[in-house]
Amino acid sequence: MVCGEPRALATPEPDAPRAVVPGTIIDALSDEGQPQRFRIDSVDSDPRDLDGDVRLYGVSIFNPSSKTWEAYCRPDVEGRSAAIPVQGSWSAKGELEPASGLITFACTGGAIGKCIRFGYKPWKTLKGIPLAPYHAACVRMVRADYCGDGKSHTLDGTWIDVWDGIGIQKRDEPDQRPEVFEAAWSPAGASYLNVPRWSDDVAGVVKDCPKHFAGRTSNDLQLVPSKVQKHFPEVLIFNARFIRSEDRRVRQ
Repeated sequence: MVCGEPRALATPEPDAPRAVVPGTIIDALSDEGQPQRFRIDSVDSDPRDLDGDVRLYGVSIFNPSSKTWEAYCRPDVEGRSAAIPVQGSWSAKGELEPASGLITFACTGGAIGKCIRFGYKPWKTLKGIPLAPYHAACVRMVRADYCGDGKSHTLDGTWIDVWDGIGIQKRDEPDQRPEVFEAAWSPAGASYLNVPRWSDDVAGVVKDCPKHFAGRTSNDLQLVPSKVQKHFPEVLIFNARFIRSEDRRVRQ
């Protein structure tokens, strides 16, 4: 799995069309209140999605300076420039702000879209378990937002291994690419930090939010993933990073 970032927010105006098909124009306001005009260029089923309820939208935004339409999303690791519309918006601190009148165009190369494609669909439940908290924890994890304050500690195109306790994602430890447990995650950030993604300096992360990590790092407790939830029951998902730095980057 790959982590990265970009996303986009739109606030559709009341007269925005309901049928979203190729050619649909959406006049909207950005989260700063600036007028934006989006065009839907394509609508495709997500080939990864077994449930059939995720659509990938090719989205362009009108550039008033050049009077041209430009792709809204950067290409993802598969070379696709697409977005997934998600109800609500996310704050600068990475917190979901539910609102029926707001839609986020989450690019497939960014954390919000990636976590949906991982299977953590915030609108669904699994065996009665709401997946919205898992999606929130996943967004923190993809961004390596350890402190839960919106600050990322990763690089675009970094490979990680992700798993959870409800079977959506399972750990995959390839013999040729040794990995190490990185962190355990909740919607508030990393509940336990074993080793950072691009550093071995746990203290370097802790200094950004010492209260958040009091008693919650490998400098305090040496925990394997199976023992983490006993100490921190709010944990929902886990991840590992690859040990060698050359194994952490996507091979283009």
